[in-house]
Amino acid sequence: MIPQGAQISAEDQEEAAVLPSLTYVFQASGQRIGRLQLDGKDAVKQAVYKALSTRRYEHLIYSSDYGMEWSWEGMAGRSMVESELERWIREALLPDDRISDVTEFDFVHEADGVRVSFTVETDFGSFREETEVNMNV
Repeated sequence: MIPQGAQISAEDQEEAAVLPSLTYVFQASGQRIGRLQLDGKDAVKQAVYKALSTRRYEHLIYSSDYGMEWSWEGMAGRSMVESELERWIREALLPDDRISDVTEFDFVHEADGVRVSFTVETDFGSFREETEVNMNV
């Protein structure tokens, strides 16, 4: 026998609650974690900084999809370096469900590394971010 007539009315459906993305303030200059809490775009900015500052697979406390993974072995030419950096940054940031896309990459090649800036598109708006990657590591 097949059940019939079971319908969910609009009043029976619950809306999914948007949870805050609260986090403690991390002060990189002083290596301190503050009591104040960040939310929204500021919390995402801090998450981007932490993800790009953490090397993937290096710390057991983080899952295998957290942090940035890079290896310069076998790299030849600026276009390959730029392509791989773009991929590594996107792979580090897109697992965060608050981040919808990472775009507009700009690269500045220096003697010992590459400085890259990019736009992070989030649920709270977009912002520019910059990081440096040392090629001697």
